[in-house]
Amino acid sequence: MIRTMFGKVLFMVIAVLIISFTLTGLIMNVSLKKMMAEEKVEQLQLVAEKVINALDTLLRNENIRNPYLFISFIQTLANNTDCLIWIAGDDGALIFYSEIPDYLQDKLEISEEGWPRLPDPRQYQKQPVEYEVGDYFGLFADTGVDWVTINRHFTISNIPPYNMEANGVILIHSKVPNIYRLKTSIIIIFVISGFVACTAAILFVALLTKRITKPLNQMKNVARRVAAGEFSERINVKGKDEIAEFSESFNNMIVALDNLERMRRDFIGNVSHELRTPITTIKGFIEGILDGVIPAEKQEGYLTIVLDETRRMQKLVNDLLDLAKMQAGEVTLNMTDFDINELIRRCVISLQQLFIEKKLEFTADFETERMFVHADSEAIQRVLINLLHNAVKFTPENGMIKVKTYTERGKVYVSVEDTGKGIPKEELPYVFERFYKTDKSRSEDRSGVGLGLAIVRNIIVAHNENIKVESNEGLGSVFTFSLRSSSVSG
Repeated sequence: MIRTMFGKVLFMVIAVLIISFTLTGLIMNVSLKKMMAEEKVEQLQLVAEKVINALDTLLRNENIRNPYLFISFIQTLANNTDCLIWIAGDDGALIFYSEIPDYLQDKLEISEEGWPRLPDPRQYQKQPVEYEVGDYFGLFADTGVDWVTINRHFTISNIPPYNMEANGVILIHSKVPNIYRLKTSIIIIFVISGFVACTAAILFVALLTKRITKPLNQMKNVARRVAAGEFSERINVKGKDEIAEFSESFNNMIVALDNLERMRRDFIGNVSHELRTPITTIKGFIEGILDGVIPAEKQEGYLTIVLDETRRMQKLVNDLLDLAKMQAGEVTLNMTDFDINELIRRCVISLQQLFIEKKLEFTADFETERMFVHADSEAIQRVLINLLHNAVKFTPENGMIKVKTYTERGKVYVSVEDTGKGIPKEELPYVFERFYKTDKSRSEDRSGVGLGLAIVRNIIVAHNENIKVESNEGLGSVFTFSLRSSSVSG
């Protein structure tokens, strides 16, 4: 159980509770002990004052100098305060006392005058502390309990009729159990309440820990299934706390991994498909030439087809390598200032033959004659060529292609518009993905492999700019991207 997170948290909480309550109990025990002792000492100090006053009255008043009356007084006072009152002389002899219990008889000595006498000088000498707690220098060692003792020295002078002086010590003893009876009751209440509180706290922490560890255990189980290639299971998200947010993020990660795995399978399938066709063509024609099935006069034409398919394969591999480098951030842009309008003119000229073959009308709408941008001219040229080639490919004969440049909020925008068949609305979010083709049958787009727009997007993203597409089925499409405007003037 300790190996699990639930067990560790529960164990730590129980340990903290035990340590906390133990320390609290010890501190409370010491504090109560000191408080009760001090309270009892104050009471015994008052008793000592009364005894001194009574003794002073006894010694100074010759008319009522009756020791039996004084002894009766201290006995009554001792019984009322549950203590022993002893009055000892300078030599330790007990002159007056309320009581000497039997268990203390053997501890006392007998003086020459026949008085009981304290055996240890420390017991009747003045002590540096206000009170003593314990066996009082061995006096109560055999009683089995601790005692608190007040050691109060006194001096009474000018005692008539001869102005004598009396010195001695008043010892007041009280059993510790009698003092700590209230403290014990408080500690018992504390222990009971602490046990109840600990039990409630442990139950609460157990529920809370279960609440925390349950989604973690779910994550563990789901992670194992994800590692095995299963992406269908999700974690139940409850609440809006950090655990819920973590669970939601975990679910989002599973969705992302599922999409990544699907893209990986689609990528492999698309690459396999794009390579299989030219390889099959090349293999068939070469086997036909070697086997003599294709006559010598037709071999040059078929070899030309083989060369075209080889070039197509080479272009596919180059595009894949370029796209991989872009996505890995390995392509370094050569940022310069150049005229984007002039670059568009050169790109259109390079594709002029394609425009002529399909009888397409080209229109340029430039906000200004010259418009400078800060970008990598070769990379942007590739963007323009891909977008224009894409527009030519999907625009029917006698259609129109329009390129527009304009500025807005410090940015230069370039749009390429065609009058082709357009892109279905549900497919617009996917047009920039690798190998994606709106023509699922590939009947119209046999020359492309679906990498052109993916390369375009990666180039624009590398410039920290944006590209978007707008399209209406049957009316055509518009691709628009932004570039950083240059301060160079025309």
